[in-house]
Amino acid sequence: MGSCSEVVSLQLGNYANHIGAHWWNLQELSFVYKSDTPSEINHDVLFREGLTPNGDVTYTPRLLLVDLKGSLGHLPERGELYEGPAAPGLGAVPWPQDRVEVRAAPRREKNAYLQDVDQRHAMQLDDPSTALKVYRLEGEVEGWTDYLRPRLHPSTVSVVSSYEHGSAERPFDMHQLGSALWATDQFRDDFADRTRRFVEECDNMQGFHLLLDAADGFSGLGAGLLAHLRDEYPRKDVLAFPCLPGSGVRSRDGAHALNTALCVRDLAEHASLFAPLCLGRAGWGRPGPPRVLPHVQYDVDLPYHTGAILAAALDTLTLRYRLRAGPPSSLGEMCAELGRAGRRAAAASVGLPFPLRPDACLLDALEAWEGPLWTCLSPGCSLDDDRIWVQSVALRGVAPNRLRRPETPLQSGNPAHACSTVQEMLRLFLSCCSYATLSHVTAASSACRASAPFPHFFSDRVQVDGSVGVAARFPDTSVYSVPAVAGLHSTESMGAALEALHGEAARLRPARLHRFRAAGLEDDELGEALEQLLQLRECYCMQFDV
Repeated sequence: MGSCSEVVSLQLGNYANHIGAHWWNLQELSFVYKSDTPSEINHDVLFREGLTPNGDVTYTPRLLLVDLKGSLGHLPERGELYEGPAAPGLGAVPWPQDRVEVRAAPRREKNAYLQDVDQRHAMQLDDPSTALKVYRLEGEVEGWTDYLRPRLHPSTVSVVSSYEHGSAERPFDMHQLGSALWATDQFRDDFADRTRRFVEECDNMQGFHLLLDAADGFSGLGAGLLAHLRDEYPRKDVLAFPCLPGSGVRSRDGAHALNTALCVRDLAEHASLFAPLCLGRAGWGRPGPPRVLPHVQYDVDLPYHTGAILAAALDTLTLRYRLRAGPPSSLGEMCAELGRAGRRAAAASVGLPFPLRPDACLLDALEAWEGPLWTCLSPGCSLDDDRIWVQSVALRGVAPNRLRRPETPLQSGNPAHACSTVQEMLRLFLSCCSYATLSHVTAASSACRASAPFPHFFSDRVQVDGSVGVAARFPDTSVYSVPAVAGLHSTESMGAALEALHGEAARLRPARLHRFRAAGLEDDELGEALEQLLQLRECYCMQFDV
């Protein structure tokens, strides 16, 4: 993609912000500083250039995010790029100090990683050498701001002050609560103004990324936002990723499934394409056992871990319309291809790392491959044997000189030897595995950056460059980057997943349903939402194939 076609990113909810923090970290870590060869990734698609009041140039995510009160930790609501006016001290209060009780929430201290990042920012050093240092953050991360590397624009963060993160007395746990929040003039008008400012500064905006929590009140907030985007920007595409934590501590009475069902109903109506994300195999109300990634030893109960895996998938599969060179493509083209015949729901996948031996080429790896290339990331879906109609796949981290061994004699009967690019060879492999699948393939030489603050959860067979060897990695060393493959797939399996979601939502316990009704859910709306799920499910039946 030669010219920039910008995308505005939106994140709603705490888990979505965990994933988003890793996603923005991965992008900033892939910046190329002071090089004659620019990055093959066009970062202007998702980042914006600006100026501080002092005239300093900034480069920040083109991002708007929402979270609840108490979730920002050390991060000021207006970010750290601009210093706002100091809060008035106690001496400025016009009433007697001995009659005033001041209560302040304890400020979370920055961990060693963020302190090192701040020091390099203060010294105005571009080289991100903190990425070479080994940090163990698993015991220190309390929220997504504890490992967020990029600086944020002052308009990026919106805090819902009427609800507190982690509150058991007044949880933000129902779709209707989010819908009611969007219906308030103060929140809706403020967020719409922030969105408009980011959109108007774009020269050729192609659409939106929407990352949202699907199982709580943010599903309802997302519904209101989606309807607004459709009204205000009807020609812009929306690629949405409803997120479900993979933790086993989940609702047992069907509430999460109902919130998710209402979320899916709204996404099917207003989004161009959406792909549910969860590292639990079942997902929906109960996540089930965690997905297995052969070379990743992650803790499914840690959003810091699961968010990193999902972010690596998002950063890879969106390369299709974020590369400077190669065949031109766009967010809209990808959504149109995968969303044909009303199939607005797609399954996501990732292979992390894409396993190449240190001395191997791509042809060697593909010829010796056993099993699927990737792990499915969408709840209730399987990409092993089910029919896939259309897929968009991206492979990164395999350089062109690793296509095949130079000493291997060309075999006229082997079509792989006629491939001159990584993209061609992967497309040939996919066509041989599934001749009836239409595959769009993207290839990039740059690997996925897995250095700090990315978790150290790779097995000891994964080397510092992401290759998978027989011998263990040297002690006290960490993985710096990994090749990865990720994709979106329009698959028959999504129909079964939607049917399972319908079944879980329809079995909501009466006591819990009473609370939803009190919050504003009408019986007619519930019945209509469940019926729409079944209608969407019908799009994935074989007889409706086109």
